[in-house]
Amino acid sequence: MAQFILLLRNGEFPVYSPEEMQKVLEKYLAWADKLRADGRYRGGDDLKEGGCVLSMKNGKFIVDGPYVETKEIVGGYFLIEAKNLEEATEISKECPHLGFSGSIEIREINPH
Repeated sequence: MAQFILLLRNGEFPVYSPEEMQKVLEKYLAWADKLRADGRYRGGDDLKEGGCVLSMKNGKFIVDGPYVETKEIVGGYFLIEAKNLEEATEISKECPHLGFSGSIEIREINPH
């Protein structure tokens, strides 16, 4: 089985009350529990807001961010196991993140 990282990019999340946010969180936790039960879950978490992108140009460091455009923000990730990209994509279709206008970037982890 191959390992894949699912990068959860934020959509247009509305502002939720604490009670509504708890219900949203429960959907993600239930999906992670299903992945565990299926033997596919390898890790995951949400990410704090902020951060930066570090690069180098002409020998100088460039620090960009944090990004303010919602679609560029990676809000969390899951690590899963699947046979191939097609199966990882099918598994990802059940992720509650897609129901909140988010997108999921699915990348296979290169074993060394």
